[in-house]
Amino acid sequence: MKKVLIEEMTREEFREIMRSVKVAIIPTGSTEQHGPHLPLKTDTANAMYIIRKAAEALYPAVIVTPPVSVGFSPHHMNYPGSLTLRYETFISIIFDLCESLKRHGIRKVAIVNGHGGNEHPGYLAAREARDKLGLKVIFISYWNLIPKELWTSIIETKNVPGHAGEFETSMALAIYPKLVSSMLPKSAESIRHIQGLIFNTDEILKDGYSDNPSLASAEKGEKILEAAINGLVSLLQDFIREDG
Repeated sequence: MKKVLIEEMTREEFREIMRSVKVAIIPTGSTEQHGPHLPLKTDTANAMYIIRKAAEALYPAVIVTPPVSVGFSPHHMNYPGSLTLRYETFISIIFDLCESLKRHGIRKVAIVNGHGGNEHPGYLAAREARDKLGLKVIFISYWNLIPKELWTSIIETKNVPGHAGEFETSMALAIYPKLVSSMLPKSAESIRHIQGLIFNTDEILKDGYSDNPSLASAEKGEKILEAAINGLVSLLQDFIREDG
């Protein structure tokens, strides 16, 4: 068994694998509404699946911290069950994890993200860890690792990542189908808004999801996941080779 998740290791297993580790991954996601059909853990679960598979492919060079499973999600708070961290809290959590990893000898950290709302604070956290801790840091959202020509050939709505739409629902059907509602909603009713306006999700998406989840399938999800895993493996290989 290839143990890559720190939380599943004993301290002695961690000590042993650290002889080979080159990169530590910090997964970031969210706990927030994903329409009437997907679980609140969708962003975290999708990212963790991709991250774990990539880390296993590169074993024992990569380890994975527990995910930051509550993200920056104030725009979803008008829906039941959504949780959010403050901007500065999210940044502080990432920085503290980076500092902990550095104390154990880690010098390269990849923050791999699964929630759009985390992108701005995640980049700032990565910058702070680089500048204050002297770490080499990557911040990347997993959908940016999927070649555009591939997802445009798979996702009929051409909306990636969207929110609980065809893209995310397809991955959910591939990874945890029993948690997906059997009744997938059809085309989302969107409300026109001014470009650049700061908004809450309920102000632009009537039922909290985008595009057309009913077009999703496990087959589409499997193809997307394979591409994301391959993209992350390639990125991490380059990162490992960077300055040794």
